[in-house]
Parts: sequence; C-alpha cells; structure tokens
Amino acid sequence: MFEASEATTEELDFIRIDVTEWSSKDVEKAINLLLEHARASYEHYAVQIHECRHEEEGPCSATVMESR
Repeated sequence: MFEASEATTEELDFIRIDVTEWSSKDVEKAINLLLEHARASYEHYAVQIHECRHEEEGPCSATVMESR
C-alpha cells in the first residue's frame, strides 16, 4: 500500500481491514463506516482497496476509492 501526505513530522495513521472471508454486504458496510470515519476525522486521507495476490505469485493492485 502506498500513500502520500503533506510533509509533516507526524507518522501516518493506517487502518487496514482484511475482508478476505467477508460477504459483499459486510464489505460494503465496512467501507461505508471507514469512509464516514475518514471524512469526519481527517483533513487528508486516502481510502483504497488493496488486492494482494502474493499467494498466487501475482502482483498486488491498489485502487483509490476516495481521497482528500
């Protein structure tokens, strides 16, 4: 996962949720709660989907859902 922020001395906060075994309905709820939290709590954030394919010997991909 890559994330850019303004130059600062503070360390970035990360929230990572492994939804591998979750239903699509539960994934959608988690994403909505995470977006709600990010919008209310952070001036700058990036919410992204990180699909890891290391076990299949493939490359990872990251898709930004929303950023500010």
